[in-house]
Amino acid sequence: MTRSAVATTHVKLAVYEALIDAAHDALFSLDASMRVDLWNRNAERIFGRHADGVVGEPADRLFPSHVRSLLDRVLGGERVDHVETEIERKDGMSVAIALSLRPVRDATGRSCGIVGVARDITEQRLAQSALAETEARLREAEALAHAGRWLWDVGSGAVQWSEELHRIHGIDPARFDGTLEAHLGAVHPDDVVAVRAAMLTAIESGLPFDAQYRIIRGDGRERTLYARAEPSFGSVGKAVGLRGFAQDVTERDSTER
Repeated sequence: MTRSAVATTHVKLAVYEALIDAAHDALFSLDASMRVDLWNRNAERIFGRHADGVVGEPADRLFPSHVRSLLDRVLGGERVDHVETEIERKDGMSVAIALSLRPVRDATGRSCGIVGVARDITEQRLAQSALAETEARLREAEALAHAGRWLWDVGSGAVQWSEELHRIHGIDPARFDGTLEAHLGAVHPDDVVAVRAAMLTAIESGLPFDAQYRIIRGDGRERTLYARAEPSFGSVGKAVGLRGFAQDVTERDSTER
């Protein structure tokens, strides 16, 4: 090998080492005997084990049994993509990870090792849990207030209703088309022209939509709704949809009358 070729090889190795060190995810590799031969800085952070105490160690001392079964399959030639699981750090703390594994093949095509990428998804799991809790509280609040959320995207024409709004309209979510025409189709025939005009005016003017109108439920009963929505604006400052709520005010309206 020439001096130039050796220098080029050293540069490439230096680049690979820098990439591995800079990676935000845990990167590791195992040889054909299932011993660790690469363990980057973020693998140390996520797994809680320093490279000095890991490199050269067998995988069965580092990974739980369900991960080891995946490693066996990958060494047999399979690929594993983004499997969500949990590992236990050296300090005993559980960490949620998304794990991807690939077999390393030699010149003959045989598997001679494994490379793995593990991403810490603890914060993502917490965010999902918090979002689910918030959604559950919203559903409870909507049920108590007899009010539901809705949004209309002008570009796609799609309309979405929350669970409570489907209940107010007496329409099964599976039977709702999710279009503006389906949304207006539930409005009382005598009010539909005014409601459509008010929605379009809100889009054109950029001002809130505010209206009280009647609907015909799926069971044929008439109810009165009060609806309000704020325009959603695109990157050029033009209204591209409406997002708001609708409340069943039938009893209140009857009492006032």
